[in-house]
Amino acid sequence: MKKVFLSLALMFGFFLLIQPNAYADYPEHLNGDPDYVLTFGRQGMGYYVQKSSLNVEQYSPPIYILSVKVYHVNNADRGNTFPGQPTSRRFLYKWDKREMYLDAGNVWNYLDPKRYSSNVAVGEMTFYIAYKEKFYGQLGGFNDGFYSPAD
Repeated sequence: MKKVFLSLALMFGFFLLIQPNAYADYPEHLNGDPDYVLTFGRQGMGYYVQKSSLNVEQYSPPIYILSVKVYHVNNADRGNTFPGQPTSRRFLYKWDKREMYLDAGNVWNYLDPKRYSSNVAVGEMTFYIAYKEKFYGQLGGFNDGFYSPAD
């Protein structure tokens, strides 16, 4: 029984380590262009941040507001490279509290780092592109491999 429990615990730990950044079938850059960085992939949908679209709306440390364009690519894991229309996302960061928020129609919704989602990943990558600093980092399950396509 101990061996079964230990095996399950090790497998669970392994999946926690690789889950957020395990996008082996998704290209790191859209059409090989380093301006478009993969931030999230699930069920064939790839989410790419356009680095050059980054806009620093407010720089008042410890408060930051950033916006960025995100391109969604259906079947990116199967080689599709045709993006849909971009969507804009705005994020509010409170550095001193390590809190990230998404603008949802003039309402700031808190993004919990423990509830990994496309919004958390896009917000994390956006902050990294702007400042070369990890915002949630390990707290959000992001390892160095997540950030490397943006460098």
